[in-house]
Amino acid sequence: MNMPLWFSNLVFWSAQVALLVLAAGFLPRLFQIRQPHVLLVYWRSILGISLVLPFVEPWHRMQGSGSIALTPDLGSISAIRASNPAVTHWHFPSLQITAEIVGVGILAGIAARFVILALGLLKLRQFRRASSPISLSAKSAAALEDMRAQLRVRAEFRLSTGVDSPVTFGLAAPLILVPERFLAMDAQSQAAIACHELLHVRRRDWAHHLAEETIRAAFWFHPAVAWLIARVRLAREQVVDLDVVRLTKARKPYLEALLEFTNARPSIADIPAPPFLAERQLVERITLMLKEVRMSRTRLVASLTASSCCIALAIIFAAWSLPLRAAPHFWQHPPQSGVAQGIYGGGSGPSPGPTGAPSGGPLGGVTGGIEGGISGDSAKRQHVDEPTVDQSTIWVDGTKKGPMLRQVRGLGTLVRAEGSTNLVARVTLPAFMMVDVRPNQNAAIATRKGPLANGHVSRTSPSPSKDTRSVDIALDAAPEGVSAGLEIDATIDIEKLESVLYVGRPVHSTANSTVSLFKIVNDGTEAVRVKVKFGRSSVNTIEVLDGLQVGDKVILSDMSSYDNADRIHLIDEKHASSR
Repeated sequence: MNMPLWFSNLVFWSAQVALLVLAAGFLPRLFQIRQPHVLLVYWRSILGISLVLPFVEPWHRMQGSGSIALTPDLGSISAIRASNPAVTHWHFPSLQITAEIVGVGILAGIAARFVILALGLLKLRQFRRASSPISLSAKSAAALEDMRAQLRVRAEFRLSTGVDSPVTFGLAAPLILVPERFLAMDAQSQAAIACHELLHVRRRDWAHHLAEETIRAAFWFHPAVAWLIARVRLAREQVVDLDVVRLTKARKPYLEALLEFTNARPSIADIPAPPFLAERQLVERITLMLKEVRMSRTRLVASLTASSCCIALAIIFAAWSLPLRAAPHFWQHPPQSGVAQGIYGGGSGPSPGPTGAPSGGPLGGVTGGIEGGISGDSAKRQHVDEPTVDQSTIWVDGTKKGPMLRQVRGLGTLVRAEGSTNLVARVTLPAFMMVDVRPNQNAAIATRKGPLANGHVSRTSPSPSKDTRSVDIALDAAPEGVSAGLEIDATIDIEKLESVLYVGRPVHSTANSTVSLFKIVNDGTEAVRVKVKFGRSSVNTIEVLDGLQVGDKVILSDMSSYDNADRIHLIDEKHASSR
């Protein structure tokens, strides 16, 4: 069963990103890269590569049918037995329906995430309106003004009862909200916190944070994308932490300020703005500030070069092992030129008549032009948007009328009969297939190597699962060189239907159902979609109740890749290339 093209590409891209992020997450540990500035660029690059990967990697264009199921040939209807075992007819939802359900779930999740993002922006607006300015008489006002002057950044500090940790947001008019307990902290801690938030303003980190929130909302279903964004934010905070320590020379007060806001309310995470401390970053941020990170330039360049090579290899491997697939080309016929037909018709008209007027010139030209234009437009309308399918990639069968042998088929093993040394074939069948199975019905036993023996149904019994039944088939003649435990394939003859209309069983068809098939028309150059009503089914064949006549040829292969097409164009590339 083919999965829809969009779903297949989404799954493969997700797997590609997972492989890339797995390799990228391992490399910094391997090469001991701990510099926050380097890691920030590194993680942003990996995130960017993951998003643009479908646009830069080569796509594999599908040729004809996406996959070819083993269904019967024109000359040998038994070929279908390899692809339609009776034991596989379980009533599970098709992959098409499953993909649609998953797609609806993903889109619903994206919509919900963007709604949450919009609500977060509205919440920030409410915080801004409900906040109050810091009084100029307060001791912290002078410290805040000194830090603004030192960093040459203009941003307003305001008190808010809605936050329990400093929060910075805004581009044109940046705003820094601090909780009320900020005023009770010592001057050094206040200066360190102000420096941290002002550095975010100077770096325009809120724009980056908002872009990351948008990406996380669009790709909420992929944990690797969320993990990458978390690494980007951690590296950004570590960069700011080191700059704060360098500018304020107050490592201990800054660490104490981080610890002060460890228990900030989780509601802060609902707003699209970087809080002072979030996402379980405390341990890694404190560890970096307490432990000096040094690496020579030569070693750093070598480590980055080796990491880049490994990333490139991971991308190549992911694109090669999990290729994205493009839809097949569509067949188009060039329109016949009305002008050319007109000129040709005029030039080739009969000789002038007795009056000297050319009876074939203008009239033939106009007639040829009209006919050529109409036929050209008709051909264009007929074949535009028709997918092209190579005849060598599909299986076709003709509709016949006559006797049809109903059979069921199942897999099993050779076992010893109860109370005897004789071998019997024990086969497991779905319960709904056991309705017509009776003792003494003929059966054929085969292995992977070919036919093994003939036999007859000797006993039926329930199996441990309520959905299946067990059938014992006694062998008419004991084959030589076989023993118990051999895996076998058994086909049981149910009944012989006389004078019925039947055809080879198409992929995914079931008894007593109505399906759409492609019927071959126009001397085998095209196929059109028709509705066919089926009746009783067998392993290889199925009864036709309506929709087909004797001699009609239909495509039995899996054509789910062309669910949106009502007509397809058939070509024979094998014979065309040999000419």
